[in-house]
Amino acid sequence: MARLVIAYVLWFFGGWVGLHHFYLKRDRHAFVWWATLGGAFGLGWVRDLWKLPDYVQECNRDEEWKREFTRRRSVDRKPSRSTSRFAGEIIMGNILGYLIRALLPEQYVDSTKLDLGFLLAVSLPQLGAAIGVHLVANIGRHKGSWSWAALGAYIATPWLILNPDNVAVAPLMSAIFVQWKGVTWRTDPEPKRGLFRRVSKLTFYGTLYLALWGCVIYFNASITTKDGEEIPLREAIPNFFKSPAWAETKDSMHRLYNYFQAHGWRRIWDEIKETFDPVGEQNAYKVLGLSSSATQEEITHAYRKMSRQWHPDKQKDPQKKEEAQEKFIEIQQAYDILSSIKARRSAKNKQSSRPRKDEF
Repeated sequence: MARLVIAYVLWFFGGWVGLHHFYLKRDRHAFVWWATLGGAFGLGWVRDLWKLPDYVQECNRDEEWKREFTRRRSVDRKPSRSTSRFAGEIIMGNILGYLIRALLPEQYVDSTKLDLGFLLAVSLPQLGAAIGVHLVANIGRHKGSWSWAALGAYIATPWLILNPDNVAVAPLMSAIFVQWKGVTWRTDPEPKRGLFRRVSKLTFYGTLYLALWGCVIYFNASITTKDGEEIPLREAIPNFFKSPAWAETKDSMHRLYNYFQAHGWRRIWDEIKETFDPVGEQNAYKVLGLSSSATQEEITHAYRKMSRQWHPDKQKDPQKKEEAQEKFIEIQQAYDILSSIKARRSAKNKQSSRPRKDEF
């Protein structure tokens, strides 16, 4: 039996991802809240503040709730039109519709040619819109018709033919058709599903949803180089896996695996910190041209030598002077990092070697 206090606690701490709806076995509702960050970016989460008592009664199938539900069905043959549900249908329909539209890169969609890319662009987004509308239409005791949701979405096809980016028309028409004709009361009891099955189902659909977003980012995002050149992400990623940085990363991971086999988990964390160099120690050694076993005297000698070599005042050409300035700052930073690390380790070693009082 669901408890109102637990529902409010879950609403407060996990409402943005629909945790309270999952607790109340409203899995569709939970998925929509997770996919839209709390129902239209928090608006639905706020609305749940006063709706939770009704949801708890519905979950527990209280006698009072049963009488009220029976009365509403006898008075209204169909559920009354709901502004909040209508808005939710449009929002979810737009999200899925535009996600599917964005999966088709612009270079493959030419409105002047009747090719495969154009046909997909004017036929697939309606499917996503209908799925989104149908999902929201079937939350709770409402039962939305897939036929009316799909029919409404595909009536918007002429708008997409005129402009493949007019996806918003499809969820609007789909929501109108569902609200007008395609919604009835859900009278049959919800089938009993175990926790594992519910979690597995939500995980599957959540993974599919995230995969759509991942594909959209992969096909449409771009990165800007330091030269100001924009490179599509789908080109940058394969190039990264061919780069020296990726080769060095693979070599580091291989070294970590061998170290784990030899020493186990106890010392692997120290090796990870050394490999990924979070404080910049290894990079500082590289800048000064030293090995990691260098003493403080060797570090100071290398720093002074390189500082004289790269001092900006020695350069007359403005471009070379700027390059020398950057190198000079890098040398100073490397020296500061290594000197600080050496000083901390020296102090720590002295403290650990100092005899304790109980040793006398």
